[in-house]
Amino acid sequence: MKLKIDFENTLKKHLSSGINLFIGSGFSVHASSELGSLPAGNALKGELLIEFPNSPSSLELPQLCTYLSRSKKEELDSYLRKRFNVTSFEREYEKIENIQIKNIFTTNIDNLIQKIFNSSKKKYINDVDYNGASYNKNSAIDLYHLHGSISNPDSELIFRDLDISKIVSSEPARWTHLSRKMIEFPTIFWGYSMNDAGTLATLSDVLKDSGRKDSWIVVKPEPGNDDQISYFKSLGLSIIESNTLDFLRYFDKIYPENTDVKSLDLDEFKNILVPSNAQVTHREIKEFFQGATPVWSDAYSKRVIKTTYFRKIKDMLDGDKNVLITGAAATGKSTLLMQMATDYETPAFKFFVKDLTKEQLHQIENKIGSNGAIFFIDDSQSSLEAISLISNNSSYKFIAAERDYAYLSSSNHAFFHRNIDIIDITDISEEDVQSIYDSIPYDIRRVPLIQKKEGESIFELIEQNCTSSNIRDRFTSVIKQLDRIDSKLVELFVLICYLHRSRSVASMDILISYFQDNQLSYKEIYSLVEGLGRNLAEHDGSLLTYNQDAYLVRSNILADLISNLAPVNVLAQVLRRFHTNVSRYSIPVYDIFKRKAYDARLFEKAFPNIKDGIAIYDVIYKKHPSPFNLQQKALYLSRRGDHQEAFKVIDEAVAHSGSKNWAIKNSYAIIKFRANIDRDMSDEVRLVLDDSLNTLKECYSSDIRKVFHAMTFADHALRYFDKYADDTAFRYLVQAKEWLEDEINPSNKVHDVKRLLKRCKSAIFRYG
Repeated sequence: MKLKIDFENTLKKHLSSGINLFIGSGFSVHASSELGSLPAGNALKGELLIEFPNSPSSLELPQLCTYLSRSKKEELDSYLRKRFNVTSFEREYEKIENIQIKNIFTTNIDNLIQKIFNSSKKKYINDVDYNGASYNKNSAIDLYHLHGSISNPDSELIFRDLDISKIVSSEPARWTHLSRKMIEFPTIFWGYSMNDAGTLATLSDVLKDSGRKDSWIVVKPEPGNDDQISYFKSLGLSIIESNTLDFLRYFDKIYPENTDVKSLDLDEFKNILVPSNAQVTHREIKEFFQGATPVWSDAYSKRVIKTTYFRKIKDMLDGDKNVLITGAAATGKSTLLMQMATDYETPAFKFFVKDLTKEQLHQIENKIGSNGAIFFIDDSQSSLEAISLISNNSSYKFIAAERDYAYLSSSNHAFFHRNIDIIDITDISEEDVQSIYDSIPYDIRRVPLIQKKEGESIFELIEQNCTSSNIRDRFTSVIKQLDRIDSKLVELFVLICYLHRSRSVASMDILISYFQDNQLSYKEIYSLVEGLGRNLAEHDGSLLTYNQDAYLVRSNILADLISNLAPVNVLAQVLRRFHTNVSRYSIPVYDIFKRKAYDARLFEKAFPNIKDGIAIYDVIYKKHPSPFNLQQKALYLSRRGDHQEAFKVIDEAVAHSGSKNWAIKNSYAIIKFRANIDRDMSDEVRLVLDDSLNTLKECYSSDIRKVFHAMTFADHALRYFDKYADDTAFRYLVQAKEWLEDEINPSNKVHDVKRLLKRCKSAIFRYG
């Protein structure tokens, strides 16, 4: 049938240059789960009344769902997740790839959009609820599930009109982000009807208030829909009269050339393909030796030596092995990984990534087909799902680097049994020490060589052998200089460091939200950032860098210093303001950010007053009610000495996460142990300490992260032995020693494990 489209030429322009989709239940009616076609509107209500007989039939769908969630919450959730899990769909849906979609907002809970793009060679879906906003990823489409998603097991599933007032009151930063994204591009509303009049009226007001005129709604052509069309036009919406399948076919008709993808045109992956030396912008090598994060020119430079680990890792790759590089902070993991990426000769595609999602990996697989690929993965904890999939593909190999290896386990992590060699590079040979010293530029090299002490990192070796000021002094000096000019520059600098420390970046979206209290315009914020960059360049040109409308410090080491060197009042202001004003939607790689951003050790420094610390953790929990945020709050309280309140909070975390969440139970044991280890000896105290150690035994035997629990147990066993020094304490030490020895093998040497093992052996020897 012929489509009727208001302002069709304008729509075509936007379909090719960039458009938002806002989709409702009518969009998904040509998709099915194993229980049949997905229901729209009141069809779901009828199904629920059959599935849950004796429910009040006079209730509308939202009220019926509320009623069932009060009495049959688990059964309702299970049914909805099964009912809306898409198993098949009409192929016409795939034609949606032909248009330039920027963002998709949906009040649906199904996973149809993810299923459509699973086989795409051009785009992949970024779930903003889970990953945060996409950053520097040209082929990502940001997906916002406004009523929950079956893809997220922790997500609440909602069936009611979109309640904007509730979003605004409960989390204004989230609504600010959503409305900003909605007005950035024209919008097509698709799959809505008069039953959704309240939602559409609210959203059209947002678009109208912003001055955004170009918005359309897809209306099903049927007799007697003139009143419906008149109503939608009164909302300022242009009309597309079409059913869903015909409108999808329309995309194929007007953009057929977009379906012809050159099989190995990898332009969309240019940000993650390993560049050639000719493609690299070179910088002065001094910056690397003064603590800047390595860049490709450093990896290609002959002045940055390859340690003896390079040949060992190359031999592993040549033996068709996957490789995991571990090591303490500032031991050269990223540098070594980049050197391997530039030097390793292979006909396979080489990708260098930091946060590889399984959706992005699927897009790469769809594009390169059976061709081989090697993935060089930095900060690998952020890519575990993708790494697991890579290890199952015989055409792919990976070499990954990770500092926080102790949170995994060499002895029992599922995919670590799949042809993976693990190598720790913390310790370096005397030969490497001399070579590193000789490579330091002569004009900044200190004479004579100051030898590396045990436990020092490569960076510490370099820093003490350079005549330039150390990075701690540079950080302190920068803060003082910026404060003399404008206190907002100090705040901005600490904010950028905080985001970098948490493995995210300071995007303009974040900065606009952060400074909203100052009512700064985009231009004023940009001017502030330029001022920061200019003053840093005058003081120390290696501290700040800009990439794709986002800002980050050039040194991981510098970012890690904020908890020790940033002024307490500034750090507190940054954390308070950030978590009040910035929505998680705005935060790139949010799933990684949240693992580090709420760290109790950082908050302990920023909020010496417990009331202030509790207040900010409550703000965080209101926006993101995760038991892991309660866990960090409890650890904060414990570190601040309020053990009674810490017990209450960690108990609540255990209640929300279940008895099988071993990371939280580990924290429970730590808090209990800390609260009692320094108390006077008594039978009651000893029983509590024994219970804490037995909880850690349960964690070790049940959880996959063996190293994590073994290290905590060993630390507690040593302190217990110092207090009691009897046979029971001795048995705990023996147990700790056995577990630590299980984690030590020639290819896996976690530095802290070695240190704890040495202490346990020494205590056992003294007792024996």
